[in-house]
Amino acid sequence: MKLLTINVHAWIEENQDEKMEILAKVIAENDYDVVAMQEVNQSMNSPVVFRAIRQDNYGWVLLEKISKYTDRTYYYHWSNSHIGYGKYDEGLAIITKHKLLDVDEFYCTRAQSVNTITSRRINSATIEYKGQKVEFYTCHMNLPTNQEEKMADNIQTILKRSQTDNLKILMGDFNTDAINSPEDYKMILSQGLYDTYTMAEEKDSGITVGGNIDGWSKSKEEKRIDYILSNKEIKVKSSKVIFNGENHPVVSDHYGLEVILDL
Repeated sequence: MKLLTINVHAWIEENQDEKMEILAKVIAENDYDVVAMQEVNQSMNSPVVFRAIRQDNYGWVLLEKISKYTDRTYYYHWSNSHIGYGKYDEGLAIITKHKLLDVDEFYCTRAQSVNTITSRRINSATIEYKGQKVEFYTCHMNLPTNQEEKMADNIQTILKRSQTDNLKILMGDFNTDAINSPEDYKMILSQGLYDTYTMAEEKDSGITVGGNIDGWSKSKEEKRIDYILSNKEIKVKSSKVIFNGENHPVVSDHYGLEVILDL
C-alpha cells in the first residue's frame, strides 16, 4: 500500500498552477492508494459545484489535472475546518483509488467554530484493502504549545471516534517537531501510536519543512512535523520525503511524505 500526505498550502503558493501540475502528475504516476492533504482551500464566495465543494476547491481542481495523466477513477472527500487567511474555507481532503466504504468528518478540538483557527476538523475515510478494513484520518493539528487545546485529548478523540479494531492510520501535519521538540513528539506516540518513519526498513532524513513557514515564522531549523502514524505495529517498507527539491520539485511550504506499507 502506497500512501502520500502533504500540506498543500493551497492558493497561497507562487506559481500555483505549475506546482499543482507537478503534484497531479506524480500522484498519477505513483498510483497512490491514499493521498491525505491539509490546507485544502477554496474561496468562500466561489460557486458551489457539489455539496460543500466550491468551484476553486484545490482538491477538486487537482483531480481534474490528475485526470489528464491517468484513466483511473479516484474518490474524493473534503471537509472544512475553519476560515483561513480571512478569505478561504480551509479544509482537509482524502483522495483514494479505493471505493469509500465510509466517510466521516468531526472536530477533534474543544473549539468547534469556523471562525476560530484553533478549531481542527478531522476528515476520515474507510476503505477495504486485501480483505481488511482500514481507516484513514487526515489531520492538521494545533501546536503542542497551544494553551486552549491539549494535543493528547485531541488525538484520543480521533482514536476513539470509531469503536472498531480496524487499523487506523493518521496522516498529516501535526505541527510537532520530532527533531527539536522530542518530548512533544513522544507525547503523541504515548497515545498509542506508532510512527511509520521509525518502523520503516528504508528511510531518509524525514525532514518535511526546510525552514521558517506560516506558523513557524521564528523557527529557521529543519523540521520533521508531518507524519503517517498507525494504531498498530505494521510492516513498513519505506518512508521517503517527496517534493523537497531533490525527490521532485517543491510544490508547497511543506514537503510531502511518501510511505509504502506491507499489509
